[in-house]
Amino acid sequence: MIQSISQKMKDDLVLFGYVNGVFLDGKPAGIYGRLNQFATVAEIDGPLAIDFSWQAVKRIVDNDQKFSTK
Repeated sequence: MIQSISQKMKDDLVLFGYVNGVFLDGKPAGIYGRLNQFATVAEIDGPLAIDFSWQAVKRIVDNDQKFSTK
């Protein structure tokens, strides 16, 4: 069963990415799209941006903050 992610949790995940930083394929990234159905994780200084489910974003943030396209 897929756990529902509240708007407050989405806001908290975006804020976590801004304050603490996350990584996308080893490069600094941010979490965006707090009002969208899916989160966008995008490189800060690069063109790569990937959509992830909010459930996946929460799981990755809770673990090692390292997003991957592989």
